Amino acid sequence: MNNNENSIIDEKHSNWEHISFNLVMIMLPATYGMLATHLFWYYEVELLLPVLFVGIAYILFGIWDAFNDPLIGYLSDKPNKLTRRYGRRFPWIVAFGIPTMLSLILLFASPISNAKTNPWPVFIWLILLLFIHELSYTAVSLSRALYPEKFRSDKERRKNAGIGILTYNLGLVLGFLVPMILIIEGDLASYWIAATLLMIPCFIFFILGIPGIKEDEKMIERALTMGREPFFKTLKIALKRKNFVALALTSVSIQVFGACIMASIYYYVRFILQLPLESQADVLFILAWFLAGLISVPVWIKILPKIGNRKTQIYGMLLVIIATIPALFVRDLVGALIVVALLGFAQGSTTLVRYPIFSDLIDEVSLLDGKRQEGVYQGVFVFIDRLGIILQPIIFTIVHILTRFDPEADTQTLIAQQGIIAAMFWIPALIMLFTCIIFIKVYDLTPDKTEALKKKLIEMNL
Repeated sequence: MNNNENSIIDEKHSNWEHISFNLVMIMLPATYGMLATHLFWYYEVELLLPVLFVGIAYILFGIWDAFNDPLIGYLSDKPNKLTRRYGRRFPWIVAFGIPTMLSLILLFASPISNAKTNPWPVFIWLILLLFIHELSYTAVSLSRALYPEKFRSDKERRKNAGIGILTYNLGLVLGFLVPMILIIEGDLASYWIAATLLMIPCFIFFILGIPGIKEDEKMIERALTMGREPFFKTLKIALKRKNFVALALTSVSIQVFGACIMASIYYYVRFILQLPLESQADVLFILAWFLAGLISVPVWIKILPKIGNRKTQIYGMLLVIIATIPALFVRDLVGALIVVALLGFAQGSTTLVRYPIFSDLIDEVSLLDGKRQEGVYQGVFVFIDRLGIILQPIIFTIVHILTRFDPEADTQTLIAQQGIIAAMFWIPALIMLFTCIIFIKVYDLTPDKTEALKKKLIEMNL
């Protein structure tokens, strides 16, 4: 397969274009990193917003997200007066970069410092800012829909994905470490200050990334000549395609797993390891995870072309599940750091293969549809994918209520501690195991099949 792929598609992009394309997206994992690790804690523990209100806010946010993602995908697929000059995705990505960053800062700048007696103002503030942030975030994430059309060969996609895993991890580490280093427990101002300082490098990277997301004349021409289907019609078609559903469910489990791990770090350090947040154990966790993920990059890059995207996805998920087993028994810092490092190494595979395997899927549906409409399929995919975001607060809310977690207590009961471990590790691991079994049984886009798809797409000028 590797000997033929360059003869199938000879379009190549410079190293800088590959790097620039990924720089624009650093803000996405950075904002996600801070939200995942700090938002639930900030509103439940710092502002004392009752956990039921926090959970409801997230659920409403998820419902909004269900409409927001496909809407943005559909609108970006529809040609307008800017399409002829700039392309389909470029105007959306550029226009919503700053709103994404600004809304993150405001999420950690609640004008009310105590929601215990009157939760409604803080509750409304949280919902409104989550809605605004998600709208903006979705528009910037259209770069994901841009990826399969811009980078057409397996070689180009693997190269870009290799760079992407580095920039993605850089964004996540910034989103984790900057707030963890700067935030002081009980000091509410430190949260929005940390968010502001986090967004400064993200803004610089975003500017440097603009050249990489520009669409060339061929891409713009295809955008102007191809028709579009209504979103719900596409959704109905997509849900009948087994590979699409299998990959979407797999992505849901990966999202909920990462969200539960990240959102649990403060709870785990404070109430399981029983260390003060000032100990910087949370920072050590992120460094262990990041360094292990970094080490895994050349390993997975070497493995990926040999076994293909499908097997890389499967092996990576199984390794993540296996790595959670010792986490159920570890209660010391060194052991916990080893577990996190194992998880970081295993998750490197799912991060690396994320865009290439999505591109395989887009190639298949483009051939079946007879047209390329990545934006609307991106919207449908994220429509399902975002279930992971909804599941994390639902898991936390139910577990915290059932185990009677007390946000004002210095220590937690044994059952509350077990709840923290369950929400962090074994509940998301079981979800991932379930979707992994479905993926193994259903998803059938092997390397040979994806190669044949590319040949047919070239013949159809798609």
